[in-house]
Amino acid sequence: MSKKRIQVNFRLDENLLAAIQSQCKLDQLSQSQFIIQALKNALEKEKSDSSSQREANPSVELRLNHLENSLAESLVREQLLSQKLAALEKQLIEELVAVRKELQSLGPKSPQQTLNLEILGDRVLRELHLGKQAPGYKAAKKVLSRFIAELKTQAEIDRGRHETQPE
Repeated sequence: MSKKRIQVNFRLDENLLAAIQSQCKLDQLSQSQFIIQALKNALEKEKSDSSSQREANPSVELRLNHLENSLAESLVREQLLSQKLAALEKQLIEELVAVRKELQSLGPKSPQQTLNLEILGDRVLRELHLGKQAPGYKAAKKVLSRFIAELKTQAEIDRGRHETQPE
């Protein structure tokens, strides 16, 4: 069973031809045998590379699906945390409004009452049952601090008005 061979003419760079001739001498092959073997090896390598790519693609697709699922779960968790934070902020604001009304009913504030506001603020933060590193805790503390500062400023204004009013 002999395979029919067809003659092919093509041009090569001089340096490439010299390298082929040199390798042919080392391997004791004709230039035709060397080129045929190199072409077969290249085709076999291409075939093997494309089959391994097809095998790798399911792996890549599985990882991509896993990442997409993880991202979706993270987005759901983020949305739930945002809802919880909004609920905590609403609860905190309601408590602050109630405290403000109670404090306004007590009249002008003394420095001792201002100190009690900070203790009250700490108590409210503890009642939230959040860790000190939680975003909700930090947001609540910031709002409480701003609220207490506003109350102190209002107390100073009220005290100034109270002291300037004739009795």
